[in-house]
Amino acid sequence: MNTLVMVLVILLGCSVAAGCIFWYAMRHRPPLARPLPFISPPWRKLTSEERDAIDRYVNTVANAPATVLPGGASKPPEKLALTSQSNNVYPVTRAITRYGLSTDEPHKWRYYLDAIEVHLPPLWEQYIAEENYVEIIRTQTMPLVISLNGHTLLNYAQEQVPFPTVPQPLAPRASIRQEEAEHIELLKVRKESAEEVSLSRPEGTREAVAISVALLLFFFSLLAPAMLVPWLLMAGGTILAVSLFFLYKRPSQKSLRDIHCLRGSPKRWGLFGESNQGQLSNISLGIIDLIYPAHWQPWVNQDLGQQTDVDIYLNRQVVRQGRFLSLHDEVRHFPLQRWRRNVVLALGSLLVLLLLVTWIPMTMPLKLSLAWAKGSDHINVTNVNELEKVSLRVGDMLTVKGTGMCSVPANYQNSRTYAFMPFDCSAVHWNNARALPPPQSDIIDKAAALLTTTREQLHPQAASDPKINPQLATAIQKSGMILLDDFADIILRTQDLCSESQDCVRLKNALVNLGNAKDWAALVKRADSGTLNGTNVLLRPVSAEALENLVNTATSSFFQRETHRAAEALNSPPPGGFLIYSDEGLQLVSQPQPGLSLYDFDPLDQWHELQRLSGLLLHTPFVANGVITALSIDANGTQHVAIHGAPDSLTLARYLGTTLLLAILLISVVVNGILALQRAHRDRLRQTAIQQYYEKCFNQSLPSVQNIRSLF
Repeated sequence: MNTLVMVLVILLGCSVAAGCIFWYAMRHRPPLARPLPFISPPWRKLTSEERDAIDRYVNTVANAPATVLPGGASKPPEKLALTSQSNNVYPVTRAITRYGLSTDEPHKWRYYLDAIEVHLPPLWEQYIAEENYVEIIRTQTMPLVISLNGHTLLNYAQEQVPFPTVPQPLAPRASIRQEEAEHIELLKVRKESAEEVSLSRPEGTREAVAISVALLLFFFSLLAPAMLVPWLLMAGGTILAVSLFFLYKRPSQKSLRDIHCLRGSPKRWGLFGESNQGQLSNISLGIIDLIYPAHWQPWVNQDLGQQTDVDIYLNRQVVRQGRFLSLHDEVRHFPLQRWRRNVVLALGSLLVLLLLVTWIPMTMPLKLSLAWAKGSDHINVTNVNELEKVSLRVGDMLTVKGTGMCSVPANYQNSRTYAFMPFDCSAVHWNNARALPPPQSDIIDKAAALLTTTREQLHPQAASDPKINPQLATAIQKSGMILLDDFADIILRTQDLCSESQDCVRLKNALVNLGNAKDWAALVKRADSGTLNGTNVLLRPVSAEALENLVNTATSSFFQRETHRAAEALNSPPPGGFLIYSDEGLQLVSQPQPGLSLYDFDPLDQWHELQRLSGLLLHTPFVANGVITALSIDANGTQHVAIHGAPDSLTLARYLGTTLLLAILLISVVVNGILALQRAHRDRLRQTAIQQYYEKCFNQSLPSVQNIRSLF
């Protein structure tokens, strides 16, 4: 079982580590290193000559001053660096689309293949046609065009001439978007705000799943062998720390996207057929097709045809327009409700909680952890009076040496075995009262006398019986018959034992038949008066065996009944004192354990074994050592003290870890469950609140906006 658990834990740890590495790599890969939508196999590898030419071009672009580039060139990215994915060359046949702004900056053009921006060498703009055969490679920021309609970077050095200060004439059929006459003013370029970043950030469900996996590893560390515990804790702690870091980290300044703040007159028209008409993008600002949030549709028309400030991303997504429409203000007034991660955390914590309470008994971890938190004392006593003066608390270390009485429980547990049956020496009564005497019984003596006289007459030990003639004894022996030479003694002892009319009915009937009497009373009267003295009874072997069985059966019932009665009587210790017991069922005495249980003996031997055990265990030395786990007082004034073996450092650490994990899981289930319900409800109300907010804003009812925010 331990080997199986170890293998499962190792496999789980390897899987978690591999998943974390893959997740980290995918999360931190460069933005444009993601698969490009317009490429498909086959592609080829870069040659060494092409690689050298690309390196020269990248260095030239990185070191070139801004004034050298022509007005028609695309602005070089901040870092056009090659990566391990730059060795693949992707051939594409596409139209090249150019976007531009009316600005005094020299780098005003952007080149796109479909919706992906690419870097086009400045001197190749004149070679753009309606359909272009392009070869591109990936870089750290954007794809780089290394070949356009037969022109490659291998010959780019020879093509370089002093850059003109005006754009080159365009090819007659080039699919380049010309700048419109409508004036667009670039006010500034800013970084997106924290509220705007939150709209594009993931909800954190991946981090929530990772945190649940970390909690599961913590649970496995409570069951795993000692050699695996540090590794599981390290893996769980690392996953937890990394997940919390990514869940709550603030975006760095470099990771923030640029937002262009423009001023112009938005108009409702569509530019070129590739515009996305499904997201209000038939509204354009100059040559730029704008993409609006869907819920802005009722209010976008307010600013059409007017000078308006518009903030957009490079992908033409509008984040602010005019005086009121603003994603930043939406998030600030109506915060996003990330409820899915709370659902994942609540469900993951609930799963681990169910595993914890199902697989690990929680009683001892809770008791010992609480005692450890409160602090404990070490108590060592050898006298009852000393222990009575001490104020015991749960969690104290108790060591007791003395002489006491093993307990006789009122009810026996089927799941336990009792070595000293009927005594339970895992619990000891300790007080100053006189020890109970061993059990005695007149009924047992009478039953033993009847059994003895019957066996002696049926199985005589002496070769000759002086009560009968030797010649008669020899003749009886030869005939195979059995002689009862004192039949009256059997009758009287039976009457003495079975004095009630309902006792030993079958045995009495058999004796009446053997004595040839009218009834049992008449037979007893004859035996008591001495009439049967000297009367001998001859029995066949079968009849003798039947008589012996009847006597055994009759006496056995008395032996068993008296043994049980005596054992029950032992369950009446003197009041007061202490009952010290081990909650693990460990024996507190050092007496040798019997080979057979009490009720595995013959009926008469049961009584003798009970007397022997009583002589040993009613007043026996004991030693109890452990942590107090429970304290109580019964109706007799006896204080019950439960002790548990002192745990070693690893066991104590597991107990503390179990309690800590239980508390964390309970808090996580309750808190995340409540937050998930609240946030899911607020998320349903958020869109309605935003609609009401904009309606109040555009109706100039600004004082009532605060009421809307308070309702949300």
